[in-house]
Amino acid sequence: MKTYLFFYSFLLIFLSVVYLAPAEQHISTEIARVYQTGLQALAQKDERTALVAFQQVIKRDASHAEAHYQLGVLYGKRSQWKPAIHALQTAIKLTPDFVDAHVRLGEAYLIGMANAKDAVEPLQRALQLQPDLSRARRLLGTAYLRQHQTDVAIYHLKQAQQDSEARYLLGLAYFQAEDFTQAIPHFEAVIKRQNRHAKAHFNIGNCYLRTGKIAEGRAALRTFEKLTREEEQLATFQRLILDNPQRLQPRYQLAELHIKRTEWERAMAELKVCLTISSHDEKASELLGYTYLQTESYADALEVYGNLVEAHPKSAVYRNSLGIVYMMLKKPQQAITQFETAIRLNTTNPQFYRNLANAYREIGEAAKAKQAYQRYRSLTK
Repeated sequence: MKTYLFFYSFLLIFLSVVYLAPAEQHISTEIARVYQTGLQALAQKDERTALVAFQQVIKRDASHAEAHYQLGVLYGKRSQWKPAIHALQTAIKLTPDFVDAHVRLGEAYLIGMANAKDAVEPLQRALQLQPDLSRARRLLGTAYLRQHQTDVAIYHLKQAQQDSEARYLLGLAYFQAEDFTQAIPHFEAVIKRQNRHAKAHFNIGNCYLRTGKIAEGRAALRTFEKLTREEEQLATFQRLILDNPQRLQPRYQLAELHIKRTEWERAMAELKVCLTISSHDEKASELLGYTYLQTESYADALEVYGNLVEAHPKSAVYRNSLGIVYMMLKKPQQAITQFETAIRLNTTNPQFYRNLANAYREIGEAAKAKQAYQRYRSLTK
């Protein structure tokens, strides 16, 4: 009888293992699939779908540290700092050596909660785990700077100078310490990398003034004022676009300001939106063609100016621009056709003759090149 009971008990245990293992495996596979769905959504910049996916993962498996981390990042992007901190703390509790989670937690305290003191511990831990992490160095230096611990801030920021923002903060730390001579080269380095860094111009201007370089200081402060006005204009145009997304005028103005600031990618993006709203919009096409020329995207410029010439065959300016594109594409004969047409449409623009002279010179027509150049000189006297 005892043997029978023992056999029966063993059979039950065996069957439970047989049936439970596939069930557990199925759950594990499903969790992995949902997590991958979240990662794919992130790759496609679909943050809402990613958020739902990661929430589903931790609902099924609360020990999934990576899902908690991803939720922390997403909450942070939404400025939901308290749930972000909770999620990141959970990820760290589950995986104490999770470097990125420590960095993000420090950033959440520092940037999201304006709590420099609590930011220090997770950032220090991140650097213990990975000492060469420049982002953690910059954040830790910032945390100390906000607590007016200037010497410690300088120590950390010096180790992250390849980061432009860390270099700016290093200059700011010396400025706070009233060591203006030491601050100047750091602000200069930032401006060399990012010549539209308004705060760097402002601070270097004050450093110059305090070290007796009055002319340089005033020039830097004028640049700061100009950049500040541009930032205000950007904000105004963006607000107008937000109020009425289909209105083209503020989009033109925003694109033109980006062009002025040589922010080519931003200008192109805005102009492409204009053409999505109105596919044959002349002004948007003209500006887009110009940005393509400036960024040496000659094949794209050819398409844009080709369409403009087809739509506006009597525009001397578009003919000339199309000729320039052909020159850049090493097709001088096609360029000559466009320059000559431009001159027939407008006989007084000296630049058209100069472009024609260059095109003739390219194909070895020296006499015609000389004649076109002489006409150019006569119009510029």
